[in-house]
Amino acid sequence: MQNNIYSQGCLAVMGSMTQVLRAQKVLASAAIHAEVVKADSAHTRRGCAYALSYPCSQDGNVRTILSAAGIRVRDFYREDADDLSR
Repeated sequence: MQNNIYSQGCLAVMGSMTQVLRAQKVLASAAIHAEVVKADSAHTRRGCAYALSYPCSQDGNVRTILSAAGIRVRDFYREDADDLSR
């Protein structure tokens, strides 16, 4: 797990490590690489959370796959030059 390194461009923020690991497994089965990261509390609005970092080119697929798997995502963010935005 990386700490606050959003190397792939997009984030799916979830409330627990269990959810993040389940989501990572579901995405891996769809051939989408995602890294587990600790989300910065400044961006989560709800304190400590975990996230999956994944390529923004897969954003639509990630949203569809996680929704179909019943995995609840708190929020999705896209990395910009200076800040994260939705």
